Amino acid sequence: MNDFYWYYDYFYFNNFAAWSISLELKPEIHLKQTQKLVMTPQLQQAIKMLQLSNLELSEKIDEELTENPALDVEERENEYERDMERELGDADRTNRLEEGFEDEYFFEDKSFSRIGESSGEDKKREFIEGAISREETLKEYLLWQLRLLDLSEEEFRIAEILVSYIDTQGYLTLSDRELADELRIPREDVKKLMKTIQSLDPPGVGARDLKECLLIQLRSRGSFPVAEKIVEKHLNEIKLKKFEEISKKIKVPLAKVKEAFTLISKLEPYPGRQFYSEDIKYIIPEVIIEEREGGYEVFASNYSIPRLKVNNYFEKLLRRKDTDKRIKEFAAEKVQRAKNFIHSIDQRESTLIKVTKTILEEQKDFFGKGPKYLKPLTLKDVSASIGLHESTVSRITSSKYVQTSFGVFPLKYFFSNPIPAQGNREYSSTSIREMIKDIIQNEATRKNLSDQKIADLLAKRGIKIARRTVSKYRKSLKILPSNLRR
Repeated sequence: MNDFYWYYDYFYFNNFAAWSISLELKPEIHLKQTQKLVMTPQLQQAIKMLQLSNLELSEKIDEELTENPALDVEERENEYERDMERELGDADRTNRLEEGFEDEYFFEDKSFSRIGESSGEDKKREFIEGAISREETLKEYLLWQLRLLDLSEEEFRIAEILVSYIDTQGYLTLSDRELADELRIPREDVKKLMKTIQSLDPPGVGARDLKECLLIQLRSRGSFPVAEKIVEKHLNEIKLKKFEEISKKIKVPLAKVKEAFTLISKLEPYPGRQFYSEDIKYIIPEVIIEEREGGYEVFASNYSIPRLKVNNYFEKLLRRKDTDKRIKEFAAEKVQRAKNFIHSIDQRESTLIKVTKTILEEQKDFFGKGPKYLKPLTLKDVSASIGLHESTVSRITSSKYVQTSFGVFPLKYFFSNPIPAQGNREYSSTSIREMIKDIIQNEATRKNLSDQKIADLLAKRGIKIARRTVSKYRKSLKILPSNLRR
Protein backbone atom coordinates (compact mmCIF):
# COMPACT_ATOMS: atom_id res chain seq x y z
CA MET A 1 0.00 0.00 0.00
CA ASN A 2 2.83 2.35 0.88
CA ASP A 3 4.44 1.47 -2.44
CA PHE A 4 1.25 2.52 -4.18
CA TYR A 5 1.20 5.94 -2.49
CA TRP A 6 4.89 6.36 -3.24
CA TYR A 7 4.29 5.60 -6.91
CA TYR A 8 1.26 7.98 -7.02
CA ASP A 9 3.24 10.85 -5.41
CA TYR A 10 6.15 10.26 -7.74
CA PHE A 11 3.92 10.20 -10.85
CA TYR A 12 1.94 13.28 -9.75
CA PHE A 13 5.09 15.27 -8.91
CA ASN A 14 6.83 14.55 -12.21
CA ASN A 15 3.77 15.33 -14.34
CA PHE A 16 3.11 18.50 -12.36
CA ALA A 17 6.71 19.59 -12.86
CA ALA A 18 6.54 18.89 -16.59
CA TRP A 19 3.22 20.77 -16.83
CA SER A 20 4.69 23.72 -14.87
CA ILE A 21 7.69 23.90 -17.14
CA SER A 22 5.45 23.80 -20.21
CA LEU A 23 3.55 26.84 -18.87
CA GLU A 24 6.69 28.86 -18.34
CA LEU A 25 6.45 32.15 -20.27
CA LYS A 26 9.21 32.84 -22.74
CA PRO A 27 9.67 35.81 -25.09
CA GLU A 28 9.34 34.54 -28.65
CA ILE A 29 8.95 36.10 -32.09
CA HIS A 30 6.30 34.67 -34.40
CA LEU A 31 5.71 35.62 -38.03
CA LYS A 32 2.00 35.73 -38.81
CA GLN A 33 0.53 36.57 -42.20
CA THR A 34 -2.92 38.17 -42.29
CA GLN A 35 -5.05 40.00 -44.85
CA LYS A 36 -6.43 43.38 -43.88
CA LEU A 37 -8.27 45.96 -45.96
CA VAL A 38 -6.88 49.43 -45.41
CA MET A 39 -8.40 52.55 -46.87
CA THR A 40 -5.39 54.60 -47.93
CA PRO A 41 -5.52 58.40 -48.31
CA GLN A 42 -5.04 57.90 -52.06
CA LEU A 43 -8.15 55.70 -52.24
CA GLN A 44 -10.14 58.21 -50.20
CA GLN A 45 -9.10 60.98 -52.57
CA ALA A 46 -10.04 58.90 -55.63
CA ILE A 47 -13.50 58.23 -54.17
CA LYS A 48 -14.08 61.94 -53.57
CA MET A 49 -12.93 62.86 -57.07
CA LEU A 50 -15.38 60.51 -58.77
CA GLN A 51 -18.48 62.33 -57.61
CA LEU A 52 -17.28 65.89 -58.30
CA SER A 53 -18.78 67.85 -61.17
CA ASN A 54 -16.47 69.88 -63.42
CA LEU A 55 -17.19 73.07 -61.47
CA GLU A 56 -16.51 71.36 -58.14
CA LEU A 57 -13.36 69.76 -59.56
CA SER A 58 -12.09 73.17 -60.69
CA GLU A 59 -12.55 74.48 -57.15
CA LYS A 60 -10.78 71.43 -55.74
CA ILE A 61 -7.85 71.96 -58.11
CA ASP A 62 -7.56 75.61 -57.03
CA GLU A 63 -7.40 74.50 -53.38
CA GLU A 64 -4.75 71.88 -54.12
CA LEU A 65 -2.64 74.32 -56.14
CA THR A 66 -2.67 76.66 -53.14
CA GLU A 67 -1.74 73.95 -50.62
CA ASN A 68 0.78 71.91 -52.62
CA PRO A 69 3.75 73.81 -54.14
CA ALA A 70 4.81 70.70 -56.09
CA LEU A 71 1.63 70.83 -58.16
CA ASP A 72 1.74 73.07 -61.21
CA VAL A 73 -0.45 73.99 -64.18
CA GLU A 74 0.66 72.96 -67.63
CA GLU A 75 0.01 75.89 -69.94
CA ARG A 76 -2.24 75.03 -72.85
CA GLU A 77 -1.50 76.71 -76.13
CA ASN A 78 -4.53 78.54 -77.46
CA GLU A 79 -5.17 76.57 -80.64
CA TYR A 80 -7.55 79.17 -82.08
CA GLU A 81 -5.04 82.01 -81.74
CA ARG A 82 -2.26 79.78 -83.06
CA ASP A 83 -4.25 78.96 -86.20
CA MET A 84 -5.16 82.61 -86.74
CA GLU A 85 -1.52 83.63 -86.40
CA ARG A 86 -0.55 81.03 -88.98
CA GLU A 87 -3.20 82.13 -91.51
CA LEU A 88 -2.72 85.87 -91.22
CA GLY A 89 0.21 87.57 -92.90
CA ASP A 90 2.51 90.00 -91.12
CA ALA A 91 0.86 93.03 -92.69
CA ASP A 92 -2.65 91.92 -91.83
CA ARG A 93 -1.58 91.10 -88.29
CA THR A 94 -0.07 94.57 -87.88
CA ASN A 95 -3.26 96.23 -89.11
CA ARG A 96 -5.34 94.18 -86.67
CA LEU A 97 -3.13 95.19 -83.76
CA GLU A 98 -3.47 98.84 -84.70
CA GLU A 99 -7.22 98.83 -85.35
CA GLY A 100 -8.58 96.00 -83.19
CA PHE A 101 -9.20 98.05 -80.05
CA GLU A 102 -11.04 100.93 -81.73
CA ASP A 103 -14.34 99.09 -81.13
CA GLU A 104 -14.36 100.06 -77.46
CA TYR A 105 -15.43 103.59 -78.32
CA PHE A 106 -18.76 102.29 -79.65
CA PHE A 107 -19.72 101.27 -76.12
CA GLU A 108 -20.59 103.41 -73.15
CA ASP A 109 -18.82 101.05 -70.78
CA LYS A 110 -15.37 102.58 -70.32
CA SER A 111 -14.12 99.86 -68.02
CA PHE A 112 -12.07 98.44 -70.90
CA SER A 113 -8.67 100.11 -71.02
CA ARG A 114 -6.18 100.32 -73.85
CA ILE A 115 -3.27 97.91 -73.86
CA GLY A 116 -0.40 99.18 -71.78
CA GLU A 117 -2.53 101.50 -69.62
CA SER A 118 -3.15 100.79 -65.93
CA SER A 119 -6.69 101.56 -64.88
CA GLY A 120 -7.83 102.05 -61.30
CA GLU A 121 -11.35 101.07 -62.39
CA ASP A 122 -10.03 97.70 -63.64
CA LYS A 123 -8.42 96.94 -60.29
CA LYS A 124 -11.54 98.00 -58.46
CA ARG A 125 -13.72 95.80 -60.67
CA GLU A 126 -11.40 92.81 -60.18
CA PHE A 127 -11.54 93.27 -56.41
CA ILE A 128 -15.35 93.42 -56.40
CA GLU A 129 -15.62 90.34 -58.61
CA GLY A 130 -13.22 88.46 -56.36
CA ALA A 131 -15.11 89.49 -53.22
CA ILE A 132 -18.49 88.08 -54.26
CA SER A 133 -19.78 85.98 -51.38
CA ARG A 134 -21.77 82.77 -51.58
CA GLU A 135 -24.05 81.00 -49.18
CA GLU A 136 -22.83 78.09 -47.08
CA THR A 137 -23.70 74.67 -48.48
CA LEU A 138 -25.18 71.80 -46.50
CA LYS A 139 -21.93 69.83 -46.84
CA GLU A 140 -19.84 72.72 -45.49
CA TYR A 141 -22.23 73.19 -42.56
CA LEU A 142 -22.08 69.50 -41.62
CA LEU A 143 -18.27 69.39 -41.85
CA TRP A 144 -18.05 72.48 -39.64
CA GLN A 145 -20.07 70.67 -36.97
CA LEU A 146 -18.00 67.49 -37.30
CA ARG A 147 -14.81 69.46 -36.64
CA LEU A 148 -16.24 70.49 -33.27
CA LEU A 149 -16.70 66.87 -32.21
CA ASP A 150 -14.12 64.66 -30.54
CA LEU A 151 -13.36 62.48 -33.57
CA SER A 152 -10.08 60.83 -34.45
CA GLU A 153 -8.38 61.79 -37.68
CA GLU A 154 -9.45 58.52 -39.32
CA GLU A 155 -13.06 58.89 -38.11
CA PHE A 156 -13.25 62.42 -39.48
CA ARG A 157 -11.91 61.32 -42.88
CA ILE A 158 -14.55 58.59 -43.14
CA ALA A 159 -17.28 60.91 -41.87
CA GLU A 160 -16.26 63.45 -44.51
CA ILE A 161 -16.79 60.84 -47.22
CA LEU A 162 -20.16 59.85 -45.73
CA VAL A 163 -21.26 63.49 -45.75
CA SER A 164 -20.32 63.73 -49.43
CA TYR A 165 -22.94 61.04 -50.18
CA ILE A 166 -25.75 63.20 -48.74
CA ASP A 167 -27.73 64.92 -51.49
CA THR A 168 -28.97 68.52 -51.57
CA GLN A 169 -32.26 67.50 -49.92
CA GLY A 170 -30.39 66.08 -46.94
CA TYR A 171 -30.88 62.37 -47.71
CA LEU A 172 -28.26 59.61 -47.89
CA THR A 173 -28.43 57.60 -51.08
CA LEU A 174 -26.54 54.44 -50.02
CA SER A 175 -27.21 51.74 -47.42
CA ASP A 176 -24.85 50.81 -44.56
CA ARG A 177 -23.84 47.64 -46.40
CA GLU A 178 -22.99 49.51 -49.60
CA LEU A 179 -21.03 52.13 -47.65
CA ALA A 180 -19.11 49.50 -45.70
CA ASP A 181 -18.23 47.61 -48.89
CA GLU A 182 -17.14 50.77 -50.67
CA LEU A 183 -15.08 52.18 -47.79
CA ARG A 184 -13.76 48.75 -46.83
CA ILE A 185 -14.57 49.17 -43.16
CA PRO A 186 -16.83 47.18 -40.76
CA ARG A 187 -20.53 47.92 -41.02
CA GLU A 188 -20.65 48.73 -37.31
CA ASP A 189 -18.21 51.61 -37.86
CA VAL A 190 -20.46 52.97 -40.60
CA LYS A 191 -23.53 52.75 -38.34
CA LYS A 192 -21.69 54.51 -35.52
CA LEU A 193 -20.55 57.42 -37.70
CA MET A 194 -23.93 57.69 -39.42
CA LYS A 195 -25.57 57.96 -36.01
CA THR A 196 -23.18 60.82 -35.25
CA ILE A 197 -24.01 62.56 -38.54
CA GLN A 198 -27.75 62.10 -38.00
CA SER A 199 -27.40 63.86 -34.64
CA LEU A 200 -26.18 67.03 -36.38
CA ASP A 201 -28.19 70.05 -37.45
CA PRO A 202 -30.47 70.28 -39.44
CA PRO A 203 -32.54 67.55 -37.75
CA GLY A 204 -33.26 64.60 -40.02
CA VAL A 205 -30.14 64.97 -42.14
CA GLY A 206 -28.56 61.70 -43.31
CA ALA A 207 -31.84 59.76 -43.38
CA ARG A 208 -32.45 57.15 -46.10
CA ASP A 209 -36.14 57.90 -46.57
CA LEU A 210 -38.96 60.12 -45.32
CA LYS A 211 -39.91 57.75 -42.52
CA GLU A 212 -36.41 57.72 -41.03
CA CYS A 213 -36.13 61.49 -41.50
CA LEU A 214 -39.31 62.16 -39.52
CA LEU A 215 -38.38 59.68 -36.80
CA ILE A 216 -34.99 61.34 -36.30
CA GLN A 217 -36.68 64.70 -35.90
CA LEU A 218 -39.29 63.38 -33.47
CA ARG A 219 -36.67 61.71 -31.27
CA SER A 220 -34.56 64.86 -31.26
CA ARG A 221 -37.53 66.78 -29.81
CA GLY A 222 -38.28 64.33 -27.02
CA SER A 223 -40.56 61.34 -26.44
CA PHE A 224 -43.65 61.15 -28.67
CA PRO A 225 -44.65 57.45 -28.80
CA VAL A 226 -47.97 58.01 -30.61
CA ALA A 227 -46.42 60.15 -33.33
CA GLU A 228 -43.55 57.69 -33.75
CA LYS A 229 -45.95 54.75 -34.10
CA ILE A 230 -47.97 56.62 -36.73
CA VAL A 231 -44.85 57.51 -38.73
CA GLU A 232 -43.52 53.95 -38.56
CA LYS A 233 -46.70 52.11 -39.58
CA HIS A 234 -49.33 54.57 -40.83
CA LEU A 235 -47.49 57.29 -42.70
CA ASN A 236 -49.67 57.01 -45.82
CA GLU A 237 -52.89 57.16 -43.79
CA ILE A 238 -51.77 60.26 -41.90
CA LYS A 239 -51.02 61.97 -45.22
CA LEU A 240 -54.64 61.33 -46.26
CA LYS A 241 -55.89 62.46 -42.83
CA LYS A 242 -57.58 59.16 -42.05
CA PHE A 243 -57.62 59.95 -38.33
CA GLU A 244 -60.46 57.63 -37.30
CA GLU A 245 -58.95 54.68 -39.15
CA ILE A 246 -55.58 55.24 -37.48
CA SER A 247 -57.25 55.67 -34.08
CA LYS A 248 -58.91 52.25 -34.38
CA LYS A 249 -55.75 50.50 -35.61
CA ILE A 250 -53.40 51.76 -32.89
CA LYS A 251 -56.16 51.94 -30.22
CA VAL A 252 -55.49 55.57 -29.31
CA PRO A 253 -58.12 58.30 -28.75
CA LEU A 254 -58.94 60.39 -31.81
CA ALA A 255 -57.75 63.56 -30.08
CA LYS A 256 -54.31 62.02 -29.56
CA VAL A 257 -54.07 61.10 -33.25
CA LYS A 258 -54.96 64.64 -34.31
CA GLU A 259 -52.42 66.00 -31.83
CA ALA A 260 -49.77 63.72 -33.34
CA PHE A 261 -50.78 64.86 -36.83
CA THR A 262 -50.24 68.50 -35.82
CA LEU A 263 -46.77 67.64 -34.54
CA ILE A 264 -45.81 65.58 -37.63
CA SER A 265 -47.04 68.28 -40.01
CA LYS A 266 -44.56 70.73 -38.45
CA LEU A 267 -41.57 68.51 -39.24
CA GLU A 268 -39.30 69.18 -42.21
CA PRO A 269 -39.49 66.51 -44.97
CA TYR A 270 -36.41 67.97 -46.71
CA PRO A 271 -33.71 68.79 -44.12
CA GLY A 272 -31.47 70.43 -46.74
CA ARG A 273 -34.19 72.81 -47.93
CA GLN A 274 -32.77 75.82 -46.06
CA PHE A 275 -29.49 75.43 -47.96
CA TYR A 276 -31.11 75.59 -51.38
CA SER A 277 -29.66 78.41 -53.41
CA GLU A 278 -31.85 80.52 -55.67
CA ASP A 279 -28.85 81.55 -57.75
CA ILE A 280 -28.84 80.76 -61.45
CA LYS A 281 -27.28 77.36 -62.06
CA TYR A 282 -25.16 77.10 -65.17
CA ILE A 283 -24.91 73.55 -66.46
CA ILE A 284 -21.59 72.63 -68.02
CA PRO A 285 -21.74 69.06 -69.38
CA GLU A 286 -18.93 66.79 -68.22
CA VAL A 287 -19.14 64.56 -71.29
CA ILE A 288 -20.25 65.03 -74.90
CA ILE A 289 -21.73 62.47 -77.31
CA GLU A 290 -21.49 63.44 -80.97
CA GLU A 291 -22.58 61.62 -84.10
CA ARG A 292 -19.70 61.30 -86.54
CA GLU A 293 -19.43 59.27 -89.75
CA GLY A 294 -22.47 57.14 -89.01
CA GLY A 295 -21.40 56.37 -85.44
CA TYR A 296 -21.10 58.06 -82.07
CA GLU A 297 -18.06 59.42 -80.32
CA VAL A 298 -17.76 60.02 -76.57
CA PHE A 299 -15.27 62.50 -75.16
CA ALA A 300 -14.85 64.46 -71.95
CA SER A 301 -15.69 68.16 -71.90
CA ASN A 302 -12.74 69.22 -69.75
CA TYR A 303 -11.76 72.54 -71.32
CA SER A 304 -12.55 74.29 -68.02
CA ILE A 305 -10.21 71.97 -66.10
CA PRO A 306 -6.52 72.94 -66.17
CA ARG A 307 -3.98 70.35 -67.20
CA LEU A 308 -1.71 69.59 -64.24
CA LYS A 309 1.89 68.49 -63.87
CA VAL A 310 4.55 68.09 -61.20
CA ASN A 311 6.65 71.19 -60.65
CA ASN A 312 10.05 70.83 -62.37
CA TYR A 313 11.94 72.48 -59.51
CA PHE A 314 10.73 69.89 -56.98
CA GLU A 315 11.70 67.04 -59.30
CA LYS A 316 15.19 68.54 -59.62
CA LEU A 317 15.47 68.71 -55.83
CA LEU A 318 14.85 64.98 -55.64
CA ARG A 319 17.45 64.19 -58.30
CA ARG A 320 20.20 66.33 -56.78
CA LYS A 321 22.57 64.42 -54.48
CA ASP A 322 23.55 67.48 -52.40
CA THR A 323 19.98 68.28 -51.35
CA ASP A 324 19.48 68.43 -47.59
CA LYS A 325 17.74 65.34 -46.18
CA ARG A 326 14.82 67.28 -44.63
CA ILE A 327 14.26 69.25 -47.82
CA LYS A 328 14.38 66.04 -49.83
CA GLU A 329 11.76 64.40 -47.57
CA PHE A 330 9.51 67.46 -47.85
CA ALA A 331 9.87 67.52 -51.63
CA ALA A 332 9.26 63.77 -51.94
CA GLU A 333 6.05 64.01 -49.89
CA LYS A 334 4.72 66.92 -51.96
CA VAL A 335 5.66 65.33 -55.28
CA GLN A 336 3.95 62.05 -54.35
CA ARG A 337 0.85 63.98 -53.26
CA ALA A 338 0.82 65.84 -56.58
CA LYS A 339 1.15 62.58 -58.55
CA ASN A 340 -1.68 60.98 -56.58
CA PHE A 341 -3.89 64.02 -57.20
CA ILE A 342 -3.21 63.97 -60.96
CA HIS A 343 -3.81 60.21 -61.07
CA SER A 344 -7.17 60.62 -59.30
CA ILE A 345 -8.27 63.18 -61.89
CA ASP A 346 -7.20 60.91 -64.76
CA GLN A 347 -9.00 57.96 -63.15
CA ARG A 348 -12.17 60.06 -62.78
CA GLU A 349 -12.12 60.97 -66.47
CA SER A 350 -11.45 57.41 -67.69
CA THR A 351 -14.25 56.04 -65.47
CA LEU A 352 -16.64 58.72 -66.70
CA ILE A 353 -15.88 57.89 -70.35
CA LYS A 354 -16.21 54.14 -69.71
CA VAL A 355 -19.61 54.50 -68.00
CA THR A 356 -20.91 56.90 -70.67
CA LYS A 357 -19.87 54.54 -73.47
CA THR A 358 -21.78 51.75 -71.75
CA ILE A 359 -24.87 53.97 -71.45
CA LEU A 360 -24.52 54.84 -75.14
CA GLU A 361 -24.31 51.16 -76.07
CA GLU A 362 -27.37 50.27 -73.98
CA GLN A 363 -29.44 53.27 -75.11
CA LYS A 364 -28.73 53.34 -78.86
CA ASP A 365 -32.42 53.84 -79.68
CA PHE A 366 -32.56 56.95 -77.52
CA PHE A 367 -29.59 58.61 -79.24
CA GLY A 368 -30.99 57.71 -82.63
CA LYS A 369 -34.74 58.34 -82.16
CA GLY A 370 -35.28 60.36 -78.98
CA PRO A 371 -36.52 60.13 -75.36
CA LYS A 372 -39.57 57.99 -76.22
CA TYR A 373 -37.24 55.08 -76.96
CA LEU A 374 -35.35 55.14 -73.66
CA LYS A 375 -34.95 51.57 -72.40
CA PRO A 376 -34.94 50.33 -68.79
CA LEU A 377 -31.44 50.46 -67.36
CA THR A 378 -30.16 50.00 -63.81
CA LEU A 379 -26.89 50.69 -62.06
CA LYS A 380 -26.46 46.95 -61.67
CA ASP A 381 -26.63 46.47 -65.45
CA VAL A 382 -23.89 49.01 -66.08
CA SER A 383 -21.69 47.83 -63.21
CA ALA A 384 -21.90 44.22 -64.45
CA SER A 385 -21.03 45.30 -67.99
CA ILE A 386 -17.85 47.20 -67.10
CA GLY A 387 -16.82 45.40 -63.91
CA LEU A 388 -17.27 48.27 -61.47
CA HIS A 389 -19.14 48.38 -58.16
CA GLU A 390 -22.69 49.76 -58.27
CA SER A 391 -21.79 52.53 -55.83
CA THR A 392 -18.92 53.59 -58.12
CA VAL A 393 -21.32 53.87 -61.07
CA SER A 394 -23.75 55.79 -58.88
CA ARG A 395 -21.02 58.17 -57.78
CA ILE A 396 -19.56 58.86 -61.24
CA THR A 397 -23.03 59.61 -62.65
CA SER A 398 -24.02 61.86 -59.75
CA SER A 399 -24.32 65.61 -60.51
CA LYS A 400 -22.94 65.12 -64.02
CA TYR A 401 -24.44 65.98 -67.39
CA VAL A 402 -24.05 64.74 -70.95
CA GLN A 403 -24.57 66.79 -74.09
CA THR A 404 -26.46 64.97 -76.85
CA SER A 405 -28.16 65.91 -80.10
CA PHE A 406 -31.47 66.03 -78.17
CA GLY A 407 -30.15 68.37 -75.49
CA VAL A 408 -28.26 68.22 -72.20
CA PHE A 409 -29.34 65.49 -69.76
CA PRO A 410 -28.19 64.34 -66.31
CA LEU A 411 -26.47 60.98 -66.55
CA LYS A 412 -28.99 59.69 -63.99
CA TYR A 413 -31.70 60.39 -66.59
CA PHE A 414 -30.72 57.23 -68.48
CA PHE A 415 -31.39 54.95 -65.51
CA SER A 416 -34.87 53.62 -64.73
CA ASN A 417 -36.43 50.41 -63.51
CA PRO A 418 -38.20 48.18 -66.04
CA ILE A 419 -42.01 48.22 -66.28
CA PRO A 420 -43.28 44.96 -67.82
CA ALA A 421 -45.76 44.94 -70.71
CA GLN A 422 -47.40 42.36 -72.94
CA GLY A 423 -45.27 40.26 -75.24
CA ASN A 424 -42.31 40.12 -72.83
CA ARG A 425 -41.62 43.78 -73.58
CA GLU A 426 -40.30 46.24 -71.03
CA TYR A 427 -40.59 50.02 -70.90
CA SER A 428 -38.69 52.56 -68.86
CA SER A 429 -40.54 55.00 -66.62
CA THR A 430 -39.15 57.85 -68.74
CA SER A 431 -40.62 56.47 -71.98
CA ILE A 432 -44.00 56.00 -70.26
CA ARG A 433 -43.88 59.61 -69.08
CA GLU A 434 -43.34 60.67 -72.67
CA MET A 435 -46.34 58.58 -73.71
CA ILE A 436 -48.51 60.23 -71.05
CA LYS A 437 -47.29 63.63 -72.19
CA ASP A 438 -48.24 62.85 -75.80
CA ILE A 439 -51.68 61.56 -74.78
CA ILE A 440 -52.43 64.74 -72.84
CA GLN A 441 -51.10 67.02 -75.59
CA ASN A 442 -53.32 65.28 -78.15
CA GLU A 443 -56.48 65.44 -76.04
CA ALA A 444 -57.52 68.82 -77.51
CA THR A 445 -60.04 67.13 -79.81
CA ARG A 446 -61.72 65.31 -76.95
CA LYS A 447 -62.69 65.90 -73.35
CA ASN A 448 -59.78 66.19 -70.92
CA LEU A 449 -58.73 62.72 -69.90
CA SER A 450 -58.63 61.67 -66.28
CA ASP A 451 -55.72 59.68 -64.86
CA GLN A 452 -57.85 56.53 -64.99
CA LYS A 453 -58.69 57.12 -68.68
CA ILE A 454 -54.98 57.56 -69.44
CA ALA A 455 -54.23 54.31 -67.59
CA ASP A 456 -56.90 52.58 -69.71
CA LEU A 457 -55.35 53.90 -72.94
CA LEU A 458 -51.94 52.64 -71.87
CA ALA A 459 -53.47 49.25 -71.02
CA LYS A 460 -54.68 48.98 -74.62
CA ARG A 461 -51.03 49.35 -75.66
CA GLY A 462 -50.12 46.47 -73.37
CA ILE A 463 -48.80 48.67 -70.55
CA LYS A 464 -50.66 48.01 -67.33
CA ILE A 465 -49.96 50.61 -64.64
CA ALA A 466 -52.15 51.84 -61.80
CA ARG A 467 -54.03 55.13 -61.83
CA ARG A 468 -51.90 56.44 -58.96
CA THR A 469 -48.77 55.72 -61.03
CA VAL A 470 -50.19 57.79 -63.89
CA SER A 471 -50.94 60.54 -61.38
CA LYS A 472 -47.36 60.41 -60.09
CA TYR A 473 -45.87 60.59 -63.57
CA ARG A 474 -48.26 63.42 -64.55
CA LYS A 475 -47.20 65.44 -61.50
CA SER A 476 -43.52 64.87 -62.31
CA LEU A 477 -44.25 66.37 -65.74
CA LYS A 478 -45.86 69.37 -63.98
CA ILE A 479 -49.19 68.79 -65.76
CA LEU A 480 -52.41 69.77 -64.00
CA PRO A 481 -55.21 67.24 -63.34
CA SER A 482 -58.01 66.92 -65.91
CA ASN A 483 -60.47 69.23 -64.12
CA LEU A 484 -57.91 72.07 -64.13
CA ARG A 485 -56.63 71.64 -67.67
CA ARG A 486 -58.15 73.84 -70.34
